[in-house]
Amino acid sequence: MLNKMKPKLQSMQELHDKLLKEINGQSAEVEDLSPTKFAEKTKQLHDLSQITDRYGEVESLIRDLYSLQQMLEDPATNQDQDLLEMTQEEIKSTTEDIIEKEKELLLSMLPTDTADEANAILEIRAGTGGDEAGLFAADVLRMYERFAERQRWKWDEIAKTHDGLGAIKDATIAITGHNVFGQLKFESGVHRVQRVPATETQGRIHTSTITVAIMPQPTDVQVHIADSDVRVDVFRASGSGGQKVNTTDSAIRLTHLPTGIVVAIQDERSNQKNRAKAFTILRAKLFDLEREKLANERRDKRRAQVGSGSRSEKIRTYNYPQNRVTDHRINKTLHELESVLDGESLPEFIQALRVEEQTDMLMAMNDEE
Repeated sequence: MLNKMKPKLQSMQELHDKLLKEINGQSAEVEDLSPTKFAEKTKQLHDLSQITDRYGEVESLIRDLYSLQQMLEDPATNQDQDLLEMTQEEIKSTTEDIIEKEKELLLSMLPTDTADEANAILEIRAGTGGDEAGLFAADVLRMYERFAERQRWKWDEIAKTHDGLGAIKDATIAITGHNVFGQLKFESGVHRVQRVPATETQGRIHTSTITVAIMPQPTDVQVHIADSDVRVDVFRASGSGGQKVNTTDSAIRLTHLPTGIVVAIQDERSNQKNRAKAFTILRAKLFDLEREKLANERRDKRRAQVGSGSRSEKIRTYNYPQNRVTDHRINKTLHELESVLDGESLPEFIQALRVEEQTDMLMAMNDEE
């Protein structure tokens, strides 16, 4: 695969060298760079260096391997048993190094998703299965909260609707920390549970589902919302069954007219706090909508990546009787249900999904060459 990409790598090396001369003022083609241009070119040079440095290491190792192979063909080497064994061992070691360095090089060439470093909005909604779906939604919400604690992320509950004792109808959480979206982005989709409900007298296994959505949290600069595009409705918050929880018109409903997206928040007693939370969610939804549109366009040009990312796609099953959790996108099963729901074993799925995505992207990149 690397041989097919040599022309591209050589072009990158030439651009790297050109940028280096421009930044050092050694190029006659460019006048003095403005601070903005200098910063842009420095960033571009840094990104290219991640690739060209690894490419240089691979080329150097290939030259070393060629020299070792030449030694192996030398009659003098074959007459010295110690030298022969040492040369054979070095050939084996250098070959392994080349394979590892080529892998690192190829991974460094993959396109990066800038949203990976972003904070995220987590949405969980109970699906089919009645009360059992609401109970499972609460279980999965706790799973992500425990995982967030292990990552030392900040967990901020924006909205939550309870649906019976211990069950939730839906929840929206803002998660802040390092690489939040990059870690959780594969969690979007339908999660299915198979277990015997506490109220089931016949011992029958019931199947219920919930929907999880993970959206990168954009900045105000990334998503600008025109005032004319949003209708803001203010109303009085109420609890379940119409129970008043506020005596002022503090609840906010935002309707984004171009897309029809509606966001309603009534958790805070302050109108301004509810408004701020609602706009945070609306920005995330619009940003996610645009990302999904771009992803669909890319998939039209090459084969799909890990799953479709569709929230209607069943991605994982949690089977209580068999103590089993299966991710259907990569056919990976762990018989550690309690550990997964505690957030401890969740990284095993996250890492496997990331490797699958990288493999798919490498294959797609090879097809494009």
